[in-house]
Amino acid sequence: MAKQRGIVFFEGTLGGINFYYRKGVPTARRAGGGFNAKAIKTSASMVRVRESNSEFALCSKVNKHFKQAFAVFLVGYKDGTLHSRLMRLFLQLKDLDPSSERGKRKVGLGFNTADGKQLFSSFNVTPERIPFLQCDYGFDFNRLTFNVSNYTVNSGHFPEGSDYMEMVVGLVRFNFNSLEYSQVIANPLIVERDFDGTAFSVSVGAVPEGEGVLIAAVRIAFYQTVNGKGYMLSGGFGVRCFTN
Repeated sequence: MAKQRGIVFFEGTLGGINFYYRKGVPTARRAGGGFNAKAIKTSASMVRVRESNSEFALCSKVNKHFKQAFAVFLVGYKDGTLHSRLMRLFLQLKDLDPSSERGKRKVGLGFNTADGKQLFSSFNVTPERIPFLQCDYGFDFNRLTFNVSNYTVNSGHFPEGSDYMEMVVGLVRFNFNSLEYSQVIANPLIVERDFDGTAFSVSVGAVPEGEGVLIAAVRIAFYQTVNGKGYMLSGGFGVRCFTN
């Protein structure tokens, strides 16, 4: 790579030399080199690149179908970073696959490890929204019930102007191999702003059919009542997922 000198600076390719600006400096270098599609597909030195591309494509498919499986919990939620954050999560889960060779590692095998389940459970689906319930809660997979205790109205973080909280609880069976899924969603629970109880629960009626991992999801959203109709407030939203 060399710098151009002279009064007039040229941009383009001439005589096998590329002329261009780099960081505002006129520069020249020999044309060619680098990697092309054929080299990436066939060159022995590109094995790692091919392996990474293959695994990235698999994670991208998982990402697409996973979002479809959980779309019901994301109604009304807008977040341009969700896709990239999920992609990062699935790539990390793929890295935890304990048995597959490089280039063929699978998200599902990584998910099924203890570290994988911990990584998935710690993923914050809605980081830019209100903190999820600030009290004791959890999903009981034996009883198929989401339980909340030690609750106070302050635990719910009701946004200004909200009249009630809607809680949607469901179970999703997701197959990381076939990318098929099934759901069982409980009827929404309404918690009024003036609710003075300390505990409540939501039960899911059955376990989703099919094969794959079982994931519980809980969505809370806040509404304002206008002329007898509830309108979701954009700032009040939260989603958590649980594994057994």
